[in-house]
Amino acid sequence: MIYTRMTVRWFARVGYGARGLVYLVMGALALHAALEFEQARDVRGAMREVSTHAGGQIALGGIAAGLLAYGLWRLVQTLLDVDEHGWGARALAVRGGLLVSALLHGSLAWGCVQIAMRWSSHDGKPVQQAVSRILDWPFGRAAVAVGGIVVVGAGIAHLVKAAKRGYRQWFDASPAAMNWIDPVSRFGLSARGLLFIGMGAFVIYSAVTLDPSDARGIEGVMLWVQDRAYGRILLGVLALGVMAFGAYSLIEAFVRRVGLGRV
Repeated sequence: MIYTRMTVRWFARVGYGARGLVYLVMGALALHAALEFEQARDVRGAMREVSTHAGGQIALGGIAAGLLAYGLWRLVQTLLDVDEHGWGARALAVRGGLLVSALLHGSLAWGCVQIAMRWSSHDGKPVQQAVSRILDWPFGRAAVAVGGIVVVGAGIAHLVKAAKRGYRQWFDASPAAMNWIDPVSRFGLSARGLLFIGMGAFVIYSAVTLDPSDARGIEGVMLWVQDRAYGRILLGVLALGVMAFGAYSLIEAFVRRVGLGRV
C-alpha cells in the first residue's frame, strides 16, 4: 500500500513537470513567432522543435514518459476518485473531464514517441483529422458539435478556476509563496482557457459547415489570433500566458497535494 502511494505520487509529480516543460516550449515558440513574424506552433510543433536539437530524441523520450505518467495519474483520479469529488452530476462531469485528459495526454505521449522515432508526418492536423472521421459517423455532425461544446466548457472551467483561485485548495505552499504563485497560475489558466474556448468554437463551426478544414487545434487558434489586427501583440500576450501555464504545471509538480486516501 505504501509503495502504491509512492508510485502514484511519483507519476503525478513527474507528469505535472513534463506537461509544464511542453507548455513552456510551446509558449516560447509562440513568443518567438510573435516577435519574428513566424508561424505559431502547438504541442506537437513544440515536440518537433525539441527533436531538431542535439539530444532531442532522448529528451522527447523523457517527455513522453512524463506525459504517460501524467495520463496515468489522471486515470487514477478518474477511477479511484482520490480527490474525493464524489458521484454527483457535477462531480461526474469533472471526472469525465479527467478521463478525457488521461486519454489526451496518453495520445500526446504516443505522438512524442512517433516524432522521436521519425514515424510522424510534419503536416498532421489531428483535430481536423478527428473531425473528418467523426463527421462520417451516423449523427456525426451532432457528435462533433457536442465535442466542441465540451472543449468550450473545459475552457470556461479554466477561467472560473483562475477567477476563483480554485487551485489553492490543492496547493501546500506558504502565504509568501502564494503571493507570486497566484498571478502566475491565474494568468496561465486564463490563457489555456481562452485557447480551449477558441478551439471548441472552431470545432462547433465545423459541425455547422460540415467542413473539417474549419476546425482548428491550438496551433490553428494561435494562427487565427496572429492574423487579427494587432495580432503580434495579442499572440505575444497569449504566448506569455501559455508559458505561465507551463510554470503553473511545474509549480504543481512541487506543491500540489496528491490525495491518496483511497489508494
